[in-house]
Amino acid sequence: MIKPMNHSPSDRARPELRWSRWLTAAVLAAAVTRIAAAVAIGDRFHFADEAIYVDAAHRLLDGAGLGADFRQAPGYPGLVAVFVAVVPSSILAIRLVQSALAALGTVLVYLLAERLAGRGPALAAAAIYAVDPLLVVSAGLLYPETAAAVLLSTAILAAWWGGQGSLGYSGLSGLLLGALVLVRPVALVLVPVVAVWIAVQVPRRLAPAHLGLVTVATLLVLAPWTYRNYRVHGRLTPIAVAGVHTAPVAPQAVAENGLTVAVLKQAWNNPADFAARTVRQFFQFWELAPTRLTTDDPERRAALHQRDPRLSTDTLVPSGARDLVSMIASTMEFGLALLGLVVLWRSGRAAALLIGAVSIAFGLGYALFVAKLRYRIPILPLVFVLSGVGAWKLGTVVAEAMPSAAVKRWRTRG
Repeated sequence: MIKPMNHSPSDRARPELRWSRWLTAAVLAAAVTRIAAAVAIGDRFHFADEAIYVDAAHRLLDGAGLGADFRQAPGYPGLVAVFVAVVPSSILAIRLVQSALAALGTVLVYLLAERLAGRGPALAAAAIYAVDPLLVVSAGLLYPETAAAVLLSTAILAAWWGGQGSLGYSGLSGLLLGALVLVRPVALVLVPVVAVWIAVQVPRRLAPAHLGLVTVATLLVLAPWTYRNYRVHGRLTPIAVAGVHTAPVAPQAVAENGLTVAVLKQAWNNPADFAARTVRQFFQFWELAPTRLTTDDPERRAALHQRDPRLSTDTLVPSGARDLVSMIASTMEFGLALLGLVVLWRSGRAAALLIGAVSIAFGLGYALFVAKLRYRIPILPLVFVLSGVGAWKLGTVVAEAMPSAAVKRWRTRG
């Protein structure tokens, strides 16, 4: 079972109101920054996929369905359809609703970090989530990563409670993972990771029940779309085929053997090349600044605008400033996360294993295809849990080295 860090007596005696105020401040900061970013992004599409998702949402509301040629995962258009149904039909309104919901993810990060490491680290993690530049900007973009981040955070929180012995929460984690797969299909790699982790935490006699419940719950969520694909295409197909072409296998091999078998054969026949490519892509997944944005090329933006005049030809922010901010923020957050991983490992290995295994598995899932900085957005809340632990530990060390009266008062809060 997980043993969270011990809270000091002064922490337990501190009124709940103080902690609530700090958390409320973090949520407000997350909301203000994300809504401001959404307003700055504006009422025009900036990326082709944004238009694809919104058009698909309108087709759903019109009763036309997604269509046989829809290549993306179905979960996000369904969510956008809900947004379109309840807000004025404008791109900016959709951005604002998504940004406001993403701000509530601050609470999820706090809850998860509080259970794994205590209130101090949880508030630090929530603060990092609130102001992280990548999450702030991406919340206003109509991409599925923001929704996936909220779903994954909720699924891992449910998995933690499942690891405490609750069959209901184990089942809920499976349902949430299934929903996550419908938003980002690569998340299918997380199902065995989470299921096995829960099974290891509970008493041995209950492990098969938890393991089976997570798996069955996930499959129940995926069954309707899988059946739909079989009816439409006449065979079992991946949840989404938009990124299948980036797999290191020939299209003919995918058509003949299916994606999974084709990838396994490629790994078996060319293990060295396959491993080298996967490692390169895995490091690409953790890059400090984006290097694979096609819209950084003015000619590419112009070509996309010509294909769909709704797409803006302007860049969101100058690439130089964007890359500098990204590198500084990522370096600090990852450094704190590594420290936090060490601290969490020493205080509760199960917690460190859950966060670490899910983060690595998600990155490896993309490494089998093509990895980009944007694709890691769903697991950043988990990374920030570790960053919060690291930041609190670093602050404690600094406080011990500077024993002034003000610092001593700060130390008593965590």
